[in-house]
Amino acid sequence: MNLVLPWVLLVAVAADDIDAKIVRLAKPGTTADEVIRILGEPDEYAWGGKTFEKTALPDAYLMQYPAGIGIVISGKNVDELRSQTPGPGFTWQGKLRLGSSLEDVLQVLGPPRETLQGSPLGFAANVLYKDIKGKKGLCYYYRREKNVRCFFSDYKVGALYVLTGLDGPGKGSTTVEPIAVVKEYGDVRFKDLSKLDLSSRRELVATLSFNQKTIWPASMPPGVAPTRLLADAMNPGLGVRQLHREGLTGKGVNVAIIDQPLYQDHPEFAGKIAAYHDVGCESKWSMHGPAVASLLVGSRCGTAPDARLYYVAAPSWTRDTAYQARALDWIVEQNAKLPQQQKIRVVSVSAAPSGRGSPFTKNNQTWDPACQRAEEAGILVLDCTTHHGFIGTCYFDPRDPEHVAKCMPGFPGTSGGFTGRDLLVPCSLRTTAEEQNKGDCGYAYWGRGGLSWSIPYCAGVLALGWQARPELSGPQLRELLFKSAYKLADGSLIINPPAFIERVKALSR
Repeated sequence: MNLVLPWVLLVAVAADDIDAKIVRLAKPGTTADEVIRILGEPDEYAWGGKTFEKTALPDAYLMQYPAGIGIVISGKNVDELRSQTPGPGFTWQGKLRLGSSLEDVLQVLGPPRETLQGSPLGFAANVLYKDIKGKKGLCYYYRREKNVRCFFSDYKVGALYVLTGLDGPGKGSTTVEPIAVVKEYGDVRFKDLSKLDLSSRRELVATLSFNQKTIWPASMPPGVAPTRLLADAMNPGLGVRQLHREGLTGKGVNVAIIDQPLYQDHPEFAGKIAAYHDVGCESKWSMHGPAVASLLVGSRCGTAPDARLYYVAAPSWTRDTAYQARALDWIVEQNAKLPQQQKIRVVSVSAAPSGRGSPFTKNNQTWDPACQRAEEAGILVLDCTTHHGFIGTCYFDPRDPEHVAKCMPGFPGTSGGFTGRDLLVPCSLRTTAEEQNKGDCGYAYWGRGGLSWSIPYCAGVLALGWQARPELSGPQLRELLFKSAYKLADGSLIINPPAFIERVKALSR
């Protein structure tokens, strides 16, 4: 899931057999288990700036080895195989490798339908972006029908990506593909399961990640309805909707998100975006953007459906923190123009732009100072970093989503996955907005989500607190989140929205 964003598996294998292994992994539907069988166990599992045990993995994660080869894992399936500098990487079909010239790539992949000289990067298929934004030698070329993307520096391949799943940044792919096997916690968005017999697998469907494009078989377990699961999981749970009925909806509170791009017409958040700014995506589609926006201000999915949203689209796939820092500075600039009663109170950042385990490889030092500038301006920053972030993951009982005592730390189907300092916030068994092509608005259900979904949920709960007591500061509300949290027997702290609001209202003026 954004996003979810995709992460990388670095693999240490000899050059003379890695190409054969990559061919075996490049077929659609390859699972992470198959990767391990072929490449061996990784040195580390990571996601959202955190490391995990193998028994407590999120929906998308990073499995790290040495050697310059990367494999994107999402929903337990391989999405993309990456060969990156410094390499040595792998060779694609014996023809393309790191260091191949632009001329070699065009000869192997074929000429583009269009060449855009000096323009911003738009990620369109079969278009050669040459000298991007006037930077000589910086190029990008994606051949959709060959499932290959190339990034160039000095007109030579610096990263070679082989796709096995949905398209990356740019126009979303909604092609529905048939599959022959489905396992627990699998990603079956845009998949055709019509040939399968699920009648005896009653517990399976709730564990899957699916959307309204998923084609289900006629042989389903009695009483199991994916449409009902999807609708029920729009509920944030933990008493949030009761707070909405009492008038606490985030009304009058301004919030912000820094994430991947989105179209602004989805019914979940149409008309709620006070300002939209792009710091370098040059694209309108992503899986991640609509999801996080709906979890914060969504009409049906959000914890603060009446809050107003300042949204900044930042290209996290570049792994350059400078974009995230620039986005946060833009929010601070907008905030300075607003009257006191309309200040932006919190920014949700479902990424780890700095610190240990950060997937960002450039300009990491720019994030922490940007956070300091934002918090000096009165804006609370929620991110996934290990040193600044304070949010972890949990999931509620789908049969009793309002009962905080039934919440479990981590992710469904795993154990553990939390630290004592974290406030655990629901991320799984949730539904989010989806819009891969403009106007094609829908929803996706996540049987196992990631930390990315917890961040906007928490931001929305904070917005309810500011509606009740707008004079309180970010640090004050953060402290009340922890003081009001429900403590499980293992010591983990679960966010408790009604108890939080009680504490907020009772705090001495």
